Amino acid sequence: MVKRPIARLPQQLSLALLTLLTSLSGCAQDYSLAPPANSEQVTVRIKVPPELEAEKMEVMYRSATCQRTRRDAYGEPYKVDGFHGIEVQPQQQGQSDIYEAKLARDGGGACRWHLANVTFGVVYRYPEQFGDEVTFGGGGGVVIFDKNDSSMGGLT
Repeated sequence: MVKRPIARLPQQLSLALLTLLTSLSGCAQDYSLAPPANSEQVTVRIKVPPELEAEKMEVMYRSATCQRTRRDAYGEPYKVDGFHGIEVQPQQQGQSDIYEAKLARDGGGACRWHLANVTFGVVYRYPEQFGDEVTFGGGGGVVIFDKNDSSMGGLT
């Protein structure tokens, strides 16, 4: 048995951990969106009456390249398309009641993201008009561009 000085053990452990972390970070996948300049644009428009206001749209991009692992009820792993969500505030068009957002259909990047769905909604501009005991609620919908459901479910 070889005896090592105790003072060197923490140094060796630190060096081993640093080497491990460096090697792991070299394998990191770039999950960012990078739409090509020539990507087809999709315009999502919603008509919003004056008593309502448009909420931020939840835009979901999916990737078959950067899959995620899920587990079923028995603990067995299975793969699903990767997902990357962003929020986009629709912009009012002039003084009209139309709000719109322009979205890249091809999200690009190393994962080759594609536009999957957009969830949009409206809320009352002044909900206090209904009294103090009123529970918050809003309306909205989902536009689905692929085979995947949105975070709010499918079109049933």
